[in-house]
Amino acid sequence: MNNIIKNKIVKTSISLEEYIPFKVLIDRKNEPVKYLSYSKDKTSLLEIAVGITSCFISRITLLLSKEYDINNDRLNIDGYEIGDLIINDELKSSCSYFKTHLYEDGIKIVILEEKVFKYIKMDRLYVGLSELNNIVEICLCQLTPDEVKHIKNELDHQ
Repeated sequence: MNNIIKNKIVKTSISLEEYIPFKVLIDRKNEPVKYLSYSKDKTSLLEIAVGITSCFISRITLLLSKEYDINNDRLNIDGYEIGDLIINDELKSSCSYFKTHLYEDGIKIVILEEKVFKYIKMDRLYVGLSELNNIVEICLCQLTPDEVKHIKNELDHQ
């Protein structure tokens, strides 16, 4: 179960690197991190770096996603709370469902086949949580055309 710190402003940035579809960085003090990974078989992998002490997200990296689709619509997230998350998930989680949806201006990575109960907004990053506060999906909105193009190219060349 994850805890929400409401109304906390969090700044994010996106790093576009070769062979990595996307990496979201969150401005945190230099704290050692542990890595949480969500994977499906050997075809999809999402890694979340969280502070060892604070358990706040410091980085989210999509390393691999074989199952993805492209949607020409805009990604719109309604019904969110502005805040920050303290992540208490297991270090490794095997997903039976893992699908990436690329939009005209965003990306949605679904790692749990459950309904999103609420979203936590951290700048352009939205984390969709289940009713039990488990991570269901990760969304990144307001992407530039170059960012979307980079993500698409890296997904295509996996």
